[in-house]
Amino acid sequence: MLRAFAYVTLHTFKNRIATRLRRLREPRYLISAVAGLAYLYFTIFRNAYRKPAPSSGGGELMLDFAAAIVLVVMVVAWALPGASGGLEFSEAEIQFLFPAPVTRRQLLTYKLMRGLPQLLITATLMTFFARRGNFVGLLLCFATLNVYFVMVRLARARLKLAGIGFIARLAGVVVVLALLSWLFSVEVSRAKVNGQLQQIFASRRPVSTAARVVDSPFHSRSADAALFVPRLFSHAVFGRSVSDVATHGLGLLILAALFYLGASRLNVSFEEASVTMSSERAARRARVRGQRVGSHVAFPRVPPPFRLRESFPPEAAIFWKNVVAALRISIAWAVVIIVLFLWLFLQATFTSEPVLRLTLATIACFFAALFPLLGTALFPQDLRLDLPRMEVLKSYPISGERLIAAELAAPLAIVAAIELFLLGGTSMVLQLIDKAPGTLGFFRKPEVVVTALLFAIPICATQLLIRNAVPVFLPAWAMRSKDEPRGFVQMGQRIVLMVGNLLVLGVALIPAALLFIPGLLIASRFFSGSPLVLALATVPAVALLFGEVWLGIRLLGAQFDRIDVTNDLDPAT
Repeated sequence: MLRAFAYVTLHTFKNRIATRLRRLREPRYLISAVAGLAYLYFTIFRNAYRKPAPSSGGGELMLDFAAAIVLVVMVVAWALPGASGGLEFSEAEIQFLFPAPVTRRQLLTYKLMRGLPQLLITATLMTFFARRGNFVGLLLCFATLNVYFVMVRLARARLKLAGIGFIARLAGVVVVLALLSWLFSVEVSRAKVNGQLQQIFASRRPVSTAARVVDSPFHSRSADAALFVPRLFSHAVFGRSVSDVATHGLGLLILAALFYLGASRLNVSFEEASVTMSSERAARRARVRGQRVGSHVAFPRVPPPFRLRESFPPEAAIFWKNVVAALRISIAWAVVIIVLFLWLFLQATFTSEPVLRLTLATIACFFAALFPLLGTALFPQDLRLDLPRMEVLKSYPISGERLIAAELAAPLAIVAAIELFLLGGTSMVLQLIDKAPGTLGFFRKPEVVVTALLFAIPICATQLLIRNAVPVFLPAWAMRSKDEPRGFVQMGQRIVLMVGNLLVLGVALIPAALLFIPGLLIASRFFSGSPLVLALATVPAVALLFGEVWLGIRLLGAQFDRIDVTNDLDPAT
């Protein structure tokens, strides 16, 4: 049976990697993989093989600090609320393994073996890319903790059968952590750490001396007893010699074997609990996937804003549908944003500290400037939401141009209304500052506020148009399959879309900027920056932006009419 488990684990891991590699033949996965690898290189890989900085004498302190973290994690694991004792299995594993002549110990062995590939990948990435520890030590550390957590999960279920529930376990863990904190504070006081540190800093001694002083409480008798097992983990990962890593790695192997024996001897029936956990996990994944694509209904009881009559045109029906979807899916974002901004505005209004008021005004400016980019992502109740039902949209008696305009109307109304609210509130906060320095002083001018209010709606419309162009021109990039790959490929796809979004937005704003700058110069030079004159000078640039949006809607509508729902919407192509 062990050979069969090893065969399934090995070939599943190999096939998963082969599937990821075969996907690179498709352009969207290849481009996303290149972008994701480039991002990882510039953030991690580029500095991975640089010569590390010389040690400042804090090596022993780092080992003891890591051991203390492991101790806290191992203790807190007993206080987690889950007490079902179930192990997560896939639907296929439940169907084939549970009815099979397999013992519970063999099921436990299979579950632990299936987790080894993920631990192997994690240890490899942390070793070669993040430069954290050694590979063997990390693998042994993660594997031992994995066995320990399985044992604790089964032990929590056994305690529940014995009448010791979550509250009792939580109280016990709190008592243990309080006792550990008290022991550590006693050792710190006994070692006179504060007084020695003050002397060290006053005499400007090396940092290594301070590190040794801070580390001294970790080497008392009580601390050595409490950190005996956690030090096996820290020394195996961050050991300074091969013998140190080998000795403590052997200790981890023995510890893992003891944890495995403890887990296998716990008389807990986890089959039914595993079925429940697997179904809950599937529901949780579906909910997270729905939240990611903006289709998870969080408030199903929110009523529609108006009654849809039979005499209304199809555009009104699409607008009504998207407004209802936004209220039931994303209305929480609008409430959170408005409440946070109102809190910020009230803080800036009633505070008497100029520095705090200046800080709040700066935050408000950033908030208002970034919302057109963030708001269009928070309210995707448009063509992005209807992409899986594109064949239904194609059957409507409406042209592609009118359908695109109707799809954009609802999120545009919501995002533009919130943006106007943020701009108005930001202008009021800026007016509270007596002497705004530099850039803030420029933004508080009435003519700048008027210009921002005029440009808010067309910029939001342009941003929404760009985001809806992806499902029209690249429907395979926007539609996600159930087995959509995760990791750096998906990260690279998001980076590509974000960069493309910013580039297209920048190009779209160039003509309007070229038309707006002369009017701004004329109003500032000859009319002393009059808000009325500047508003009139802004109108041509705003009209140009609306013209670009109209042309974009026509272009997307023509492309929408050419979409073949039988071929263009397959997520696997």
